[in-house]
Amino acid sequence: MFLRKTKTKKSTVQRFLTSSTAILALFFIVAPVTAQIEFRADATYNQEIWDMNQKINEKQKQADSLKRQIEFYQKSIASKRHEISTLSYQLSTIDQTMTEISLEKEALELNIDQINLQIRNSQLKIQATEENIAEQKERLGELIRELYRSDQQNNLLTILATNNSISEYLYKLQGLQSLQGSIVSGVDDLTNLKTALVSEQDELGNNKHEIEQLEIELEAKQGSLDEQRIAKYALISDTQGQESKYQELLQGLRDQQNQINSDIVALEQTAREQLNRQLKPGEHDLGSGVMIWPIPARTITAYFHDPNYPYRNIFEHPAIDIATPQGTPVRAADSGYVATAKNGGYGYSYIVLVHDNGISTVYGHISSISALEGTFVTQGQVIGLSGGKPRTPGAGQLTTGPHLHFEVRINGIPVNPLNYLSQ
Repeated sequence: MFLRKTKTKKSTVQRFLTSSTAILALFFIVAPVTAQIEFRADATYNQEIWDMNQKINEKQKQADSLKRQIEFYQKSIASKRHEISTLSYQLSTIDQTMTEISLEKEALELNIDQINLQIRNSQLKIQATEENIAEQKERLGELIRELYRSDQQNNLLTILATNNSISEYLYKLQGLQSLQGSIVSGVDDLTNLKTALVSEQDELGNNKHEIEQLEIELEAKQGSLDEQRIAKYALISDTQGQESKYQELLQGLRDQQNQINSDIVALEQTAREQLNRQLKPGEHDLGSGVMIWPIPARTITAYFHDPNYPYRNIFEHPAIDIATPQGTPVRAADSGYVATAKNGGYGYSYIVLVHDNGISTVYGHISSISALEGTFVTQGQVIGLSGGKPRTPGAGQLTTGPHLHFEVRINGIPVNPLNYLSQ
């Protein structure tokens, strides 16, 4: 709308020129508007913006220091994994992992502080630019109003009568042409200010989105830290600090995990053979391969083959663990066939769904099962409730807190679920 007004103003000036209408008063109004606005912005905002940048730089130095500490602990933990598995080694590794995670949390908090400072910086720039735009509009609007009033009040005879000579009249006419150039320049400046404002607003939006992602990651780190702490206390409680009991526990857990894995592979294979014999092509939907998240939360506390997984000395973590309150409805990530719905009592309970193209999904630490073996489910259908809280139905021994253990397998082999879940 404002640009249309500016064009009207320019045509008014041209009309003045063609009718030889000089406006002496406006000639003296011409001034470097943009320079005045910029000076005001410098005086009001630049000191605070400079202070913000200093704080951001200081935060970056702290972040670099934390990064070096994290790398040290990562190397130390990696070297310990080659040692013989003993109770003291396991407790030491958990302690070092907890320290590493705490440092990573601190680094994330520092990063969030940095971005918050950048957000404040952007807000200051946006505020300054908006004030510049408002002042520029006001000045250009005043010029338009003056031009209009002069157009209504003056004519050629009046102007010739009030000037002492033709040269004086032409000099004033030249001033009017200069005014026209200043108006056009002012419009260009206003356009540039608006472009800068849009850029700053986009950057502000990006920063806010980054904050949201970092806060999710921070929540996940806290969950991972809690898991490590629970794992340590459970280990001390179960072994009573005795190496012999630790080795018995270790072997028992390995046997249990190997049995669960074998059962899943065998049950999936049996289910596929049944489907191949009984199903006609296209008779039932076994999924598209594009999966939804089985629970609303997306806070991951343990990743696929996570090096910080508390029980990594027993087996590689074949899933992602998604933190969620006990009793959260668990939904089928894709349409499929219920190969098994294993109720382990106070042991490990899980559900296996079979999909097309050799894909299957596993949902672990289920506290309540609603899916029936041998039936078909559709994507998003509730198949049970989440669990994972230690010493509750379906949790089993290898758990440190409420969460859903979610696996994706190809022909029985675990793969990274994040490669299949929709973002």
